Amino acid sequence: MSDPDIIIIGAGAAGIGAGLDCAARGLSFVILEGADRVGGRAYTASGGLERTWDWGCHWLHCATENPLVAHADRLGARYDSAPREDYVSYWKDGFASGQSAAEAEASFDHFFDTIYDAGKAGQDIAVSDVMPPPDQWRPTMRMIFQLLSGDDPEVVSAAGYSDYADVDADWPVLTGYGALIAAMAQGLPIHLGTPVRAVRHTANGVEVDTDTGTLRAKAAIVTVSANVLQSGAIAFGPGPAADLVADMETITCGSYEKVAFTLTDMPAEFQGKLFTSIDTGNDAGPLNFQIVEDGAPMVINHIGGTPAREVSAAGPEAMIDLATQHLVAAFGAEFTKMITGTATTSWTEDPLILGSYSHAQPGSAQLRRDIIARDTGRVGFAGEAFSLKWQATAHGAYQSGRDVVARMAGTLSL
Repeated sequence: MSDPDIIIIGAGAAGIGAGLDCAARGLSFVILEGADRVGGRAYTASGGLERTWDWGCHWLHCATENPLVAHADRLGARYDSAPREDYVSYWKDGFASGQSAAEAEASFDHFFDTIYDAGKAGQDIAVSDVMPPPDQWRPTMRMIFQLLSGDDPEVVSAAGYSDYADVDADWPVLTGYGALIAAMAQGLPIHLGTPVRAVRHTANGVEVDTDTGTLRAKAAIVTVSANVLQSGAIAFGPGPAADLVADMETITCGSYEKVAFTLTDMPAEFQGKLFTSIDTGNDAGPLNFQIVEDGAPMVINHIGGTPAREVSAAGPEAMIDLATQHLVAAFGAEFTKMITGTATTSWTEDPLILGSYSHAQPGSAQLRRDIIARDTGRVGFAGEAFSLKWQATAHGAYQSGRDVVARMAGTLSL
């Protein structure tokens, strides 16, 4: 392998974005990926079930501005852009009536408006500090926030969270977000099963150590998750890159896991819905279930924050049991007879991921902005954690990869 212009570390959305931009600019490059597949936190697979499903990201968020929509159209991916009304239901000692559901939605809207108001006012405080007074929907409100941020409101900055520029257009990728990213990667020079151990600045560029040897290039772009950066899995020689990683201590990934169930039939109460929240009143709190009616019937439990960390550490059987208990509470023991298969994720335990997506801890919003803007020379960083307005998303990661290539091409004479 001859020395390329750029070595890209990681073949997730950020790495693929960087690679596509390198190709468009005529730059030579190689992508090194530690896993045996591309996609990172975008992964479409069956996991032994009778159909595929998205283990990680699934929604084209900010879809009217999302740069990946054009790739989806080019590659023939199917997504649902139809307007949605009355697509969420709530169970707590029975399914909520229309009026109760409307009250819940109004409560949630007020909560998120409060977060953004705090952010606009520069309040770099915990989201828990701006939560409305407790009411019957507070546990569900907390659960929804844990999914959207990947962590608990006590450890997420309101100012940092509100940096996300939402346009309230979210389209599910029916053929799989992971499948879309994999299709985008076709033809790129990607080396799978090649974990990177160290990255160093040199007088004329960079050196990158792998298990099979050392590669050299004019520059490198590191796209691994914030938690992997901080884990020490990749050593950085002295310089601005090492300094940036050291400063990222309070920019961390939360936890988000899924439990998928394939079914013989879809319960009538689920039909026509996209999500149902089931609150049994026990210590586990409410759980969220995604309803998938496109193809073989499926429901997918989503769980974030501390509950996700705890149940993931307990293992797949505990994850399945917890989700099943909530489904049985809402539908009765007969529901178990409808289950034809189960599968679970393990993003929190995966050494190449170590969590979900990033957030700034309270007091760290400006630090995150400064880190994103920092010029680290010939070793650049990309990924959802380095997207100023689209953090925690695949399209934010993708765009950050392209942005770093543009900077390097403009300043490093590549």
